[in-house]
Amino acid sequence: MGNQVRKRGHSSTRKHLNAWYQNTPVGRRLRQQVVDELDTQLECLFGYHTLFLGVPPEMSVKEVSHSQTKLVASLEGVHVEGAQSVACSDEWLPFGTESIDTVVVFHGLETASEPHQVLREIHRILVPNGNLIIVGFNPESIFGLGWLLGRFIYPAKWRGLQLERIPKLMDWLSLLNFQVDRPKHKLVIRPIGRGALFRSMARLDDWLIDHGVPMGGAYVVHAKKQVGAGIKGLQRRRSRPRLVGMPVSRPAVGAETHRRKSLGPTNENG
Repeated sequence: MGNQVRKRGHSSTRKHLNAWYQNTPVGRRLRQQVVDELDTQLECLFGYHTLFLGVPPEMSVKEVSHSQTKLVASLEGVHVEGAQSVACSDEWLPFGTESIDTVVVFHGLETASEPHQVLREIHRILVPNGNLIIVGFNPESIFGLGWLLGRFIYPAKWRGLQLERIPKLMDWLSLLNFQVDRPKHKLVIRPIGRGALFRSMARLDDWLIDHGVPMGGAYVVHAKKQVGAGIKGLQRRRSRPRLVGMPVSRPAVGAETHRRKSLGPTNENG
């Protein structure tokens, strides 16, 4: 019962977060910054299958990934332009082991009831040398502190938002044997006001981002699953959901080309 209440709270938070990205000037600005960063990073990554977790319905993934198959997984099974929709929980993904080349997590850890399990599932489905990109809010920033305060001021909206420090996230990924790059910070300062004031502060924010100033209100982290990496002590306590079928785009490594005969030697004399 308590787990269902938490899930409803996280689902409500995702809806409010999507509305914030769509309806506020700062949200629309951050969304564009994130889309531009994803476009830059995904342009250098090649693979057949890309999975998006937590992407807002109004955000198109048609142009930000060059993979043959784009999948968007969400609890509600929302439709996102340019991708196939899959209804599932982030904690238990219905994809085969080592079947996905790239996973993009859009605030999926902050709105998940079990963020560690989400990372374990991502590790499981990623191919060796597969790529993981995580978008999140930075609690160690003025902007992040505002989100933390919002959990107390507007609990109905933001009680499901769980912000984690970037160093802690890096530790989680390292324990899962991911090779983690330096985070890219976004929204170093939050533009306020309207018109000329907002545009001036936005230009200053762009300058700070271009010069690599840390402590941004949001971050984009890229990590690569190392070859042969495994998770020690991982136990599955629930049954695996039905796997989602995906088009076969490449032959399996080491696949046999001939069937082995198992009848033994034949007797020509009958």
